[in-house]
Amino acid sequence: PPPPPPPPPPPPPFFLQAEEAIRDPLWSRGLGDVYKRQALHNVLFYHIGTKAYTEYNDTPLLHEGYLQANKLRDTWEDIKNIELVLVSPCLRTLQTCSNIFDKVGTKTIALDCLIEYPMGGDEICNKRKDKSLLLSNFPWVDYSNINDKVEWPQHSETVEELEKRIELLKEYIKIRPEKHIAIVSHSSYIGQMIFKKIEDEENELKHCHPYLYKL
Repeated sequence: PPPPPPPPPPPPPFFLQAEEAIRDPLWSRGLGDVYKRQALHNVLFYHIGTKAYTEYNDTPLLHEGYLQANKLRDTWEDIKNIELVLVSPCLRTLQTCSNIFDKVGTKTIALDCLIEYPMGGDEICNKRKDKSLLLSNFPWVDYSNINDKVEWPQHSETVEELEKRIELLKEYIKIRPEKHIAIVSHSSYIGQMIFKKIEDEENELKHCHPYLYKL
C-alpha cells in the first residue's frame, strides 16, 4: 500500500508586533528610522481580525521580535554613534529599544507623541501602561515628559491629529543638543512621518531596518 500522507504543517506561531524608528543623521539633522514588526496583535490579526487591536491592551513583543532586535544590535555599525534614543512608551517598543540598546547605555527618553496611530477609540493595543508600572519594568528610561496615565480620547485619532503629534516630535528634536538620535516608534507612525502613507498588514516597512530621515 502507498505510504500514509505526511501530517499537516503546524499553525503559525503567535508572534506579536513591535515597531521602531532610528534617527541617525550622518550630517545636519537627519533622522534614521528603524522599524520592526513582531508583536502579538500583528500575528493575531491573521487569526481573529481586528479583534486583535481592540481586545488586547498594550501588546508585547514576541520571540521573533526579540531575535530581530538582537540581530540589529549586533550588526548595525552606526549604533555606537547614537547620542540619544526617543522611544514610544508602549510595551513592544520599550522591549525593542531595550534589546537594541541594552549594551550601549545610551540615554533614552519616552514620549507619548511617538505612540502608534491611532491613539484613542477602541484600538487599545496602542494604549500604554501607567508610568508607575513602566518605571518598575524599564527603570533606565526617562519618563519625565509623560504623565502617569496616557490621555486616551473616546474617538479614534485622525491622520490630521497624527500629523500634529509628528510636529510635536520634530519641535522636541529641534531643541535637543544631540545630533545623532534614534527614534523607536511604530509602523503607521513612521510611515506617515517619512512617506506620508499609513502602513498596514499587507504593506509593511522593512523589519528592523534603519531609515534615514533628514529633518
